[in-house]
Amino acid sequence: MRPLRLFGRTGDRSRGTPARIAPVSSPLDLGRFVQRRQLRGYEQDLARATYAYGVDLRRFQWLSHSLAAQTAMRALELRWSTHATTLMTAGDLQYPEGAESLPILQELIQIAELLHAGLPGIRFVSAKGRASGMWPLVAPLANSRGGDAWLVLDHDRLQTEAPAVRAFFLAQGLAHLQCGHGGLFMAHLMSARDRVTHGLVRAALRSWSQVAVFSADRAGLLAAGELEPALQALDRRGRPQPDWLPSFSPRSERERALREFERSRVVARIRSQQRHRREQASPEEIVAALEAGEATSAAAQPADAPAAEVPADAWPLARCDQRLTTRLRLL
Repeated sequence: MRPLRLFGRTGDRSRGTPARIAPVSSPLDLGRFVQRRQLRGYEQDLARATYAYGVDLRRFQWLSHSLAAQTAMRALELRWSTHATTLMTAGDLQYPEGAESLPILQELIQIAELLHAGLPGIRFVSAKGRASGMWPLVAPLANSRGGDAWLVLDHDRLQTEAPAVRAFFLAQGLAHLQCGHGGLFMAHLMSARDRVTHGLVRAALRSWSQVAVFSADRAGLLAAGELEPALQALDRRGRPQPDWLPSFSPRSERERALREFERSRVVARIRSQQRHRREQASPEEIVAALEAGEATSAAAQPADAPAAEVPADAWPLARCDQRLTTRLRLL
């Protein structure tokens, strides 16, 4: 019996390169393709704007449309296609396989629904890749336009983390891709083999690296559900930190930004909705109660979802952004 392979191709392992766009056979197909792509882009713009740091979104939007930046990023992307094939054929990365991969994939689906994010291609770090020391717990990789997205997971190490901390890391990775940071990670990874090139890339992208982590941290807090596990996840001790990773803002600033985002209306609304879902009886429970004669027909009717309970003193997202921007002295 062939092993079950999830979130990946079922063909030859050598076909581990980022996906290519299939040729369009007619003008009608092209029109529909463009419409779907524009609609998906619009949906993602709305989704990430609900939690992400505004300065971060504007900077990466400029990066994805800048001709000068795209010229340099394209050179790294061409190398990435070949390197991605090598990673799969050499056994550093592998597709999710078997029943043991299902729980973490189910977690990813739930977090993607929370963030209204698309699911990228999932790759697991193999024992060989883990021994090389080049992979963190979660590595989001994509081109500078957000295509060919991979989420590389160190499955075994993630399983040793507490559920809320693991949810923080997974949401961080998905948010990095949703906010267009995949090209930032890809550029640092591909330049790491040459010390001079890596130094130039790190210096050139420092302004983007500085702000990118705040949006991802916010998504992690939403997925973790509480502030304490989110703060625990920021502690790097005992967790792999490869040298090629971008230079993010210091931990103290990230913790302060999370404490402020904890007071926002976004967090209050999402947690209120999550509490309502937990308290709401499932269809199986309603059916069981009806069969036992313990519920009336009125009880079987689903109740309307109540409005989210948001405290009057909760902060708007703009206030969190303004305080963070002032501290970082970006304006």
